[in-house]
Amino acid sequence: MKSYLFTLVFALVFCGFAMAQSSDQNPRAQQAYEAYAEKADNSHAASLGATVDKTYEAHDPILIKEQRREDRREFRRQLRLERARRPIIQNNPFGYYPYW
Repeated sequence: MKSYLFTLVFALVFCGFAMAQSSDQNPRAQQAYEAYAEKADNSHAASLGATVDKTYEAHDPILIKEQRREDRREFRRQLRLERARRPIIQNNPFGYYPYW
């Protein structure tokens, strides 16, 4: 008798889990599908590679290389300006300080 009762309880619990899985897990899914379909007609190709909050930037190695080159040039320019503002005064006619 106990085994029948145990089997019945197990079956009811199993059916309960099965029903819970088949319930609507995403109630706003239809709204999301409609919004996507609406955007897909207008600007889907324009929004490829972009996130909703515009945090993703496409990786372009050529532009990154040019930006690094420009940053390096700007840094060297700033360094030359700083050196021109504060020249090192030395008594050595050769322009360097001998450490020996």
